[in-house]
Amino acid sequence: MKYFYGFDEESIPFGIKALFWGLYMVVVFYAVWKVKLAAPKDKRNVKVGKLFMLFFAGYAVFYCVNPDYFNYREWMEFTFYDWNKERIYPYIVVFCRSLPFGYPYEMFRLVVWGGALLLVFRLVRLYRSLLMPGLAVLLLFVFYSGTFCYARASLAMAVFFMGIGIHLWAKGPRDKILGMALAICSYYFHHEMIIAIVLLPSILLPFEKKGTGILSLVLLAIAVVVFSHINSSPDLMETIFGDDNLAEQIEQYSEQEQGAFRMSTLVKYLNIFYPFFLITKVFRRQINLPGAMAGIYRITYALLLATMAFFVVSGSRSVYTYRVMYIMIIPVSILVTYCYNQGFLKKHQIVIMLVLAVLTNSVRLINSI
Repeated sequence: MKYFYGFDEESIPFGIKALFWGLYMVVVFYAVWKVKLAAPKDKRNVKVGKLFMLFFAGYAVFYCVNPDYFNYREWMEFTFYDWNKERIYPYIVVFCRSLPFGYPYEMFRLVVWGGALLLVFRLVRLYRSLLMPGLAVLLLFVFYSGTFCYARASLAMAVFFMGIGIHLWAKGPRDKILGMALAICSYYFHHEMIIAIVLLPSILLPFEKKGTGILSLVLLAIAVVVFSHINSSPDLMETIFGDDNLAEQIEQYSEQEQGAFRMSTLVKYLNIFYPFFLITKVFRRQINLPGAMAGIYRITYALLLATMAFFVVSGSRSVYTYRVMYIMIIPVSILVTYCYNQGFLKKHQIVIMLVLAVLTNSVRLINSI
């Protein structure tokens, strides 16, 4: 089997890491420039993200500085009988093998991750009357490129929130049911989405209103009890998350490496929690919040509670904690863009988010140095 990169995770040349970090910083500076020039409700910026579609696609194929890149490469040799993941992907593998371009693994990454990106772009297009879609896609990449470069998980999250978006914007019951069905189908792209699917009823809970603190605590306590039971069943956790090998790797880190991991994890958490904290402050002050925006905020709030529950049950370094947290990255990017577009966020707050993003996405390069 032919691969564009012949090395593995342990032998990534430093120059390759520096190259991708440099490409990432180019996009960061471009985002800063667009945010600096963009006025709230300025529709001239609606096509910002399209300028970087090709760049994103290239990043999806060649983003080899993230260990997730190598997790899928050996799948190109698998048969249907060897497959122990979601059953939809063998068909994509067979399709990529049949293409005449060569490098079937890189094509697999492009099809899966590129499909996720296209779904996200269609999602923000649904919200185009409330935000700048191009800026939302751009901020998603800048804030969470180190997370959204995953293949299966990124596609599953995109399918889930596309379904949520269709449900929230639909006028008739048929389209609403179709949107909810699409969200449920995200399970077939990654089993970890079962957590988000279970939380779908939270769309009806008014988390954006003042006085919901007690409701949040009650739901958090229930989630802690439920997740404590789930956490005691390793087979179930492996089935849902499929990350038992990663969990073992983390447990084998030396004490010094564990300390560094906790520091990077703190920044990673702030990179998501800080924007959502600001969003919550904004939404609690709003009286006439659009229903479509309130709905996506509610499911994100529920995911935050689930993340906190896993944090209590299994700790900050747990694979399960941050994998649930990562499901929030698409809606957080949309919500940040909405708040900025409506004039609810200040530019210096966006700058703080960008600084946290740069730190988060620079950890691997810093560790190499």
